[in-house]
Amino acid sequence: MPTPLLTADDLGSLLIFEKLCDDWVREVHRFNSQRKKRMNFVIFRSCENKKITSLEELKELLEDTSFLETAELKSAFSHDIVSNKVGANKIARKAAKAWMAESSGRKVGSEPKVVKATIKEVPLLKEASPVIEAVPVEEAAPVEEPSPVEEAAPVEVAAP
Repeated sequence: MPTPLLTADDLGSLLIFEKLCDDWVREVHRFNSQRKKRMNFVIFRSCENKKITSLEELKELLEDTSFLETAELKSAFSHDIVSNKVGANKIARKAAKAWMAESSGRKVGSEPKVVKATIKEVPLLKEASPVIEAVPVEEAAPVEEPSPVEEAAPVEVAAP
């Protein structure tokens, strides 16, 4: 089994994962020590797991570097990273795992699955003509109105 391009420790310290071209990615990691916890470092990694730490070295290796001059590289000090490092790590790990799967030749599972639906025509049954039957209606008995209640004599209370 081939070793993964990024180890579990690399994935744990990852803040930003950006794909530069087909072969190269840019990773921004944070330090795990207490003394350097506000500092970070950048690694450029190829799909052959070659690591470079500076942009100048990357420019020397690449033939066409015009895309690097126009690319906007995200900083680890940008507001969305600083305010939510756990969320940034989660997003970066997901992107890194997708890139590792893509570079190893496997299909990436994050693509939405499209299911083609087939519609079958169902033959309609012969329509039956509605049957109307004459139903005799019974007449209801007349309603009697109640007669008014006569008032009763008042009840006298017995003395004790």
